[in-house]
Amino acid sequence: MNKLNIQTPDKAFSISLDNNDLSIIVNPVSGPQAKKAEQLEWSQTLLEGETVTLNDAEEAVANLGEGWRLPTRQELESLLDLSRHDPAIDTSRYPDTKSCAYWTSTPCAWNSAARWVVSFGLGSVGDNLRYLDACVRAVRAGQ
Repeated sequence: MNKLNIQTPDKAFSISLDNNDLSIIVNPVSGPQAKKAEQLEWSQTLLEGETVTLNDAEEAVANLGEGWRLPTRQELESLLDLSRHDPAIDTSRYPDTKSCAYWTSTPCAWNSAARWVVSFGLGSVGDNLRYLDACVRAVRAGQ
């Protein structure tokens, strides 16, 4: 059996190949790193769950007042619960989450007109051009 273990600040990946059987296991990391999302204050899904362009998303977040901002890709990705789908999030904590992509503040290195988005439908991460639509959730330092 061949096995590869990879750890990021918030997830641990174990990839195994036994004969021709491939298995991939993703687990959240416990401890101080795992608490990061809990140390942040998250808004509800803004604009009644409507999908909007990046400019409209940034305006909606600004209208919340001081301290609110779009989350980074890593912050928003930390809310994903890959044991769930449609939406891939703990709906007891985030009951208004739509099964769609949400804007982040993280730009894509290969295209200045694109931002990373986190999709809560299946729990994936991708890119979106700023004139395309996605849902909006804001974040600020825990109060």
